[in-house]
Amino acid sequence: MSDDQHLTLRPATTRDVPALLALMDAILTWLVARGRTEQWGTVPFSRLPGFPELFTGWTSQGAITTAERGGTCVGLLALAPAPPPYIPPGLIPGGAVFIHTIMSARGPAGHGVGHALLEEAARRAGAQGAPALALDHWAGSAELDQIYDKHGFVKTGEYEDDQDGGPAKLNTVRVRHLLPH
Repeated sequence: MSDDQHLTLRPATTRDVPALLALMDAILTWLVARGRTEQWGTVPFSRLPGFPELFTGWTSQGAITTAERGGTCVGLLALAPAPPPYIPPGLIPGGAVFIHTIMSARGPAGHGVGHALLEEAARRAGAQGAPALALDHWAGSAELDQIYDKHGFVKTGEYEDDQDGGPAKLNTVRVRHLLPH
């Protein structure tokens, strides 16, 4: 395998923030070009008020993993020790590690990145003794349903998300058990 194809996962640093935001903006542009504005809207992440600073804070806390090929950022994983408070109680088991954000580059550069990041999330959660890994995603994407089903995430419910002040969108909550339950 050439160096350009080899995937490296490592903790992101604050120096990585511009490349991470550029990746997020590129993925948003890809979604918007396909008419999928319901998921994240149309405003680039790098221009969302307060988001670059929030993301920099997560990076300095060690919450972000970056995936690189040939020195280029092709994916990211943001883990949180608990689910956000807006997810209804009972959908995620106590002690679960929450995948706040997972993204991979579109096209050949992103091939296998999502799988590698999901496995890294499971590895890190398992190392912490977490019973499960949890995430939420936009309910309007059959593609996301298929991806997470394939990786052992089971749908536990849905909720309406109006956190960004825009129209409420329906999100799906999924859990992948790491320990027998």
